[in-house]
Amino acid sequence: MGWSENGGGQVSEKNEGATEYAIKQVGDRYYPVIVDREAGGHYEIKNPLTGGILSYNNPEAAESYIKRAQEREQ
Repeated sequence: MGWSENGGGQVSEKNEGATEYAIKQVGDRYYPVIVDREAGGHYEIKNPLTGGILSYNNPEAAESYIKRAQEREQ
């Protein structure tokens, strides 16, 4: 399982309340996840179309999802 920090990685003082995202790689799939540093873990994101876990077959698509999520958050 691999990890890729994304979208600013570290939480700074000015965006302290911002959600932190990362990409988890398992085999040939890439899962955008929400990082919870306080709990020491992460949350997988539910796919609203299938009800399963959101995953992509390439890292660029997962990064694109994270960018869209961050834009909606602002």
